Amino acid sequence: MRQILVTLLLVTSLIPVASAQLPSFSPDWDFGWEDDADVAILQLDSKTYSFELVLEFFVENTYPIPITLDLESELSDTNPSPEWEIDHPTQISAPANSNETHEVKITGSGQYCQSGECNFWSANDNFLTELSLTATFTVADQPQSDKEITKKLKPSSIYGFEIWFEPLINGKGPLVKSGTTEEVDVYIGLSGNSNDAISKIDMSFRSCPQMDFNSENSGLVAGTSIGGDGSGQLKGTVVLSAPSSHRGKDCKFLVTATSEGNGRLYSGELEFTVEDPGEKVSEESETESNSNTTSELVETDSLPAISGHILVIIVLFSALFRRE
Repeated sequence: MRQILVTLLLVTSLIPVASAQLPSFSPDWDFGWEDDADVAILQLDSKTYSFELVLEFFVENTYPIPITLDLESELSDTNPSPEWEIDHPTQISAPANSNETHEVKITGSGQYCQSGECNFWSANDNFLTELSLTATFTVADQPQSDKEITKKLKPSSIYGFEIWFEPLINGKGPLVKSGTTEEVDVYIGLSGNSNDAISKIDMSFRSCPQMDFNSENSGLVAGTSIGGDGSGQLKGTVVLSAPSSHRGKDCKFLVTATSEGNGRLYSGELEFTVEDPGEKVSEESETESNSNTTSELVETDSLPAISGHILVIIVLFSALFRRE
């Protein structure tokens, strides 16, 4: 009897320990992204601006039986709805006590077109749009519970410049007369989807080495940021100078800017004409001189005109000689 009582006491003392070793969780299911990043970057192709993004998510099932999940996806309306394709399974069967990985594939373009004009989705904002992925646990086609995960989407940065000039008349810049100056506005605009800066800028002339320029007050200098003010472009006024000895000629003004974002060079070319007023006056004088010389030659080669009185006398003399 004493041995039985001791055994019962030992068993009773071990019951709390055994209870603590029992599983402390109930079966459930869960799913989420494989990575913890809040924002996913859409890597745009530098030529076509298209992209393909693959996001991985896991589905965990701790039930001792398989479960079925229905999947739905949606993009937020933070920005105008992009025409993208979202590809993923609409239904997943998760085996018992499993943890499996699945994919969501998003394809599309990093630019949008409205009224015939195309623009880039901006990479300057915190994010462009947000993907929502919802999983619904169903039993016999009846929803039991659902869970949602989200991922913010942002396009990768594309850098680049576009350079143009104003004013233009018939595609050419202002007429510059020898010994005078003319102003021309130089615009450097963003051709990508991200703010940029000028790391280097050069200006030169082609075909007219005598020409000179002044860009001191233009603001077109290395280190200048573009796009921070929201305009997406930088404007600077450059003064073109033609010396008095410059002859009339067609010239070209070149501006080359290097992008700080991608290190590439971008160029713009302005064609204009230098006019030498002295050459014009000389040509007019030469033309007038040639005209006077031609007139004198005509007068010298022509026979003198015969007056009416002399003609009458000649006729009378002729008649008298015939009668004799």
